[in-house]
Amino acid sequence: MSNVSSWFVRVLIFALGFTVVEIAMFERLDVFGVVLSFLGGVLIALPLAWMSSKTRLKRTSLSVVVWVVLFVVEFSDVVEGYFFTTLLSDPAVLGGSLLRSLLGTLVQGLMAGALFLPATHSNTLFSELSGFLKGRGFASWVWRIAVASAAYLPVYFFFGALISPFVIPYYSDPSLGLRIPSFNVIIPLELFRGLLYAAALLPLFASVWARRRTMLAIIASVLYVPGALVPLMIQSTLPTSILPFHLVEILADSLVYGTIATYLLARNPREIIQ
Repeated sequence: MSNVSSWFVRVLIFALGFTVVEIAMFERLDVFGVVLSFLGGVLIALPLAWMSSKTRLKRTSLSVVVWVVLFVVEFSDVVEGYFFTTLLSDPAVLGGSLLRSLLGTLVQGLMAGALFLPATHSNTLFSELSGFLKGRGFASWVWRIAVASAAYLPVYFFFGALISPFVIPYYSDPSLGLRIPSFNVIIPLELFRGLLYAAALLPLFASVWARRRTMLAIIASVLYVPGALVPLMIQSTLPTSILPFHLVEILADSLVYGTIATYLLARNPREIIQ
């Protein structure tokens, strides 16, 4: 089997595993839902397979990196859903959503490690992260992580403001289960989200050896595809009329924030040998 054929089969196996987990967790038994889940699994597998091809990690370490990033992305979505909708107000519902995210992303991490890496890779996450952090001084890391954390807030507000005329009428209708929290909630919430993203992306920046343009594309894909595209495609409770606006908004968020995070946190280009 050629490398391309083998890669394609591995992506399909990942998508199949993703679909099985979706069926088990959400009891999605209708044909349309199963097809959407499988397509979502393919979409998530593509950036993970691409990212994995540019690491030197052994399988267990890659599984940890993928799990952490995917869980943080999903966790931030669930937390935001708690404040922007009434659907997660019940502690049991909120806890169930967090548990599904934890277990679902764990399975995805394990599948990525098993499917997308050759067994010959031997570097550990600890060794890659240790060498990566030594590349800059402590003070440099402090201000870079601080700026990367804070940068998500203005990005979020800018693109949110652009789509607000189209979505605010829906969020102002209590019958839809949507709401707009106060700025006293939104500001710390999005600052917290930026901090989570910066912390979760550090192991990814440490593990992936790629030039900045490639790194940016990987970061944006990992933030957008599992964080917005797939969830809104297969399990969204939002009115369908506002989905396109949110998909464009979050794509812009991912591209701009991914650019900022990459230029602040990625390896020095001189370290990358292609």
